[in-house]
Amino acid sequence: MSAPPEQPPRGIRLATIASIPVYLGWSWLIMGGLVVFVVGPSAAQSYGAATGYSIAVVYALALLVSVLAHEAAHAIAARTFGHTVHRVVADLWGGHTAFEASRATPATSAAIAVVGPLTNAVLGVVCLLASSVLDGIPGTVLGGVAFVNGALAVLNLLPGLPLDGGQIVEAGVWAVTKDQGRARVAAGHLGRGLVIAIVMAVIGFPLLRGQSPDLSTILWTALVGSFLWSGATQAIAHGRALGTLSGLDVPALLEPAAGIRRDRPISELTSLRALPVVLDEQGAPVGFIDHDALRSVPPQAVDTTAVSAVTTNAPAGWAVELTPGREALELVSAFQESRSRVVAVSEGGVLRGIVRVERVNAALARN
Repeated sequence: MSAPPEQPPRGIRLATIASIPVYLGWSWLIMGGLVVFVVGPSAAQSYGAATGYSIAVVYALALLVSVLAHEAAHAIAARTFGHTVHRVVADLWGGHTAFEASRATPATSAAIAVVGPLTNAVLGVVCLLASSVLDGIPGTVLGGVAFVNGALAVLNLLPGLPLDGGQIVEAGVWAVTKDQGRARVAAGHLGRGLVIAIVMAVIGFPLLRGQSPDLSTILWTALVGSFLWSGATQAIAHGRALGTLSGLDVPALLEPAAGIRRDRPISELTSLRALPVVLDEQGAPVGFIDHDALRSVPPQAVDTTAVSAVTTNAPAGWAVELTPGREALELVSAFQESRSRVVAVSEGGVLRGIVRVERVNAALARN
């Protein structure tokens, strides 16, 4: 569910909710078209072509709303726990919420995961109750929407990545083993097992009994199975990468740095015995000294010129406050988020030094 802030997906930016961009990926049109293809013909037989296909379009839109509600719940929970949420996306594979999870814990990961299926369960109950008091097409459509949300809730709680149930399994194994990488690999393998179980239950066993699944069943199984297998494979690779990261000795990568507030005169730079890192008034790292600008300051002005006048501002996210036990993951996440080649490292609010991306890459290559 989480990812570094790569380029936004191709598609339509539907809205911005609480500063979180919500996208409709172009690939979702395939999903919407598949829903219309599956639902349209049977609905047309019951209500006529125009009404039947209109109902199919409503089902497709209801699926979109249900997915976005699911992902919005993840986004709200992630933000509640202090994570930066980058975007919510609906696409061919349903949807995902990208947020910075480097400071996650097993408990917060499980909580963020479970709220999505719970949201669909609540929507399903509401639609089911509404369908019981409405007659005709509205009641039928709401009954179908209730089924869709119930199916989304159950499917997402299956115990394997990339589903939310897999996130919950990962959180549980992580809590027991204290090793998130191992937990993610385990949950990823469970995800692959789910694919095999689903294909055998829906297609394999009926064929063994001499039955032939219809085309729509095969299409849905292929769509769900490919989504699960791809996500599980990515989870396994990511888990193994986390295991490699856990071997990083972050203190050994640190280069000495000395903080200096940007409102201090540049004459104080001469007293520093390490690479200067410019701090704001609260002590947070904000940039480096621009030596070309520094050389252009006349000697008689060094006591009256503030460090801010010769500062090159660093990109957002380049400074990281390390959490014991998660130093490597947080460091690499800072490089990914900031796109900077240098990260300023603090601990307990005190600047400890800088880390260059070249040293990280060299250490990872040795591992």
